[in-house]
Amino acid sequence: SRLGPDKIAAITEGLQPLDFHRRSLSKGLGDRRSSFAHGSSKNQITAESSSKTPGNSMNRNKSKKHSYQHRYRRKVWVLNPFRQEDEDEVLAKRTHNRRRWSHVFPLGEAEFKKHAGPNWKSLCQPAILPMTIDFHPDPSELQDQDKFRIKQYSVTLPSMNETNYKDATELLDDLMVQRVRQDFQLVPRSILSAHRETGNTVLSRTLSMGHKIQKLSYNSTSDSVDVVQYYANFAENESPQSYRYLLWSALRQDYVSVVQTFTKYTSPYKWNELDMLLSGDTISSISEDMRHPRISFVILPDPFTDQNGESGYSSKFQRLVEYFNKLQSKGSGTINIETVMKSDKAPKASKGKRSFIVDLRRRNSDKYEWCEIVHDSNCDTRRTFRITIQWLVAIGSKIDQQAQLLHRRCAQYGLNLIRVPNYSSLRLCFMNPYGVPITIPVRDKSCVNSLQEALTSDFDFVYDDSHMADPNELVDCLDGFDFIVNRWSMNKRKKFVPAKQYLHRTGTLFIRLLRDAQGKAIVIIYLNNLQIAGDAQLLECARTIFNDVEHFITEECKKAGC
Repeated sequence: SRLGPDKIAAITEGLQPLDFHRRSLSKGLGDRRSSFAHGSSKNQITAESSSKTPGNSMNRNKSKKHSYQHRYRRKVWVLNPFRQEDEDEVLAKRTHNRRRWSHVFPLGEAEFKKHAGPNWKSLCQPAILPMTIDFHPDPSELQDQDKFRIKQYSVTLPSMNETNYKDATELLDDLMVQRVRQDFQLVPRSILSAHRETGNTVLSRTLSMGHKIQKLSYNSTSDSVDVVQYYANFAENESPQSYRYLLWSALRQDYVSVVQTFTKYTSPYKWNELDMLLSGDTISSISEDMRHPRISFVILPDPFTDQNGESGYSSKFQRLVEYFNKLQSKGSGTINIETVMKSDKAPKASKGKRSFIVDLRRRNSDKYEWCEIVHDSNCDTRRTFRITIQWLVAIGSKIDQQAQLLHRRCAQYGLNLIRVPNYSSLRLCFMNPYGVPITIPVRDKSCVNSLQEALTSDFDFVYDDSHMADPNELVDCLDGFDFIVNRWSMNKRKKFVPAKQYLHRTGTLFIRLLRDAQGKAIVIIYLNNLQIAGDAQLLECARTIFNDVEHFITEECKKAGC
């Protein structure tokens, strides 16, 4: 949800860290406190009555001990982990890692020593990262070159008649929200004042991730936002950690080995590009490195059998193009999408991605919110057409409204639009740690050729374009394969290879073919759970398709003797 200026000002001005959680949690603990108080009175009455009995001095001592223990347990039990006063008693040692997630650890230092580690129940609820953090290094530490590297830049603001922001405060708040989305936390002014941090003007924000700290401030003299970034030296040269586990495969009906790679610290982020984009740079656009939210769709072409059917599909698609032209922001150029009709040649791949901006404001006086719609550069009648809604500055309800409008328009035009996972067009099919792609190595060129032809002719799959893929994520299947890194990959210093992908007409199953220099291939098969959405009939359909394809591969390999 969007952070309003009033809430942001409340955070940065006077509230103590973690204060947003205080009211709701205290209300929830009210009944618990009352019941404990009632229980305490009952225990006191029992102790007094037993003390009047002759010869019960030992019982009196036990009663006093029991009363003391009960009071101690009551104090620990009602301790509020979101209140700074209570946290000071429990977590005396103040480090960033402990303060960042302090509310997911068991209550009390004694309890923490007995049961070290996070409170897993709290984590799976899930635990929500607090908006603020009360730990901040001393200014002398930040200036120590042995501990931190400093980078800084300025974002020059366009004139007010050329920008969609009302003032610098509104832009500064949006820049801050982007950092909170990437797991930064706000450092309240009270904490900065305790460290005698200088230059804390009203138009400034300080955010921390422990190993990364940023300070954003508005410079009225140059009419720009100055960004100072502090990078901790201890977070450099980190070795990724691989974790292997077994996960149940709904396709294979068995456990499948899966590998995920974890890093302790976040990867670099191009904050300069993002800040320039938000400030009004018309040259920039949302890039993959910005780790932005998005929703992806594909349009499945009609299964036409003659030229009339193909022309009908092309006409329906042109109506969608007309809708795109009405949808884009005023003053933008005309959207033209080339339609490629069926020929004897293979389906034509998209030449790249194009995009346009959608203004989500109802009135010009509303806060500026927008999204970007990315689509394929051309439409081949034998290939899926991809559409992605991505955004940086927009609330979820308005994005949901755009997605629903797109669904209704496509249904109105007779186009088959389905939702697909974002990673289905990325180089990593294994990005989802709960996804279980099935990999089948096929070490014979003729078998791969037969499979590739059968997917569209026999198994009712549709060509889903060629996507760059990383064969290094398939560590268990690389023996006997020779993947040549292409020139584009060498320039980017990444080992990517082009891979053809296919989507079944039911929208339930993807198949990706990574072919090496000798024509052999690693076949990757994975579900489209967004389309299945818990439908048992669709899942069973996907299993049947998978079993048929797997059986076909087995039989072809037997014929080839591989």
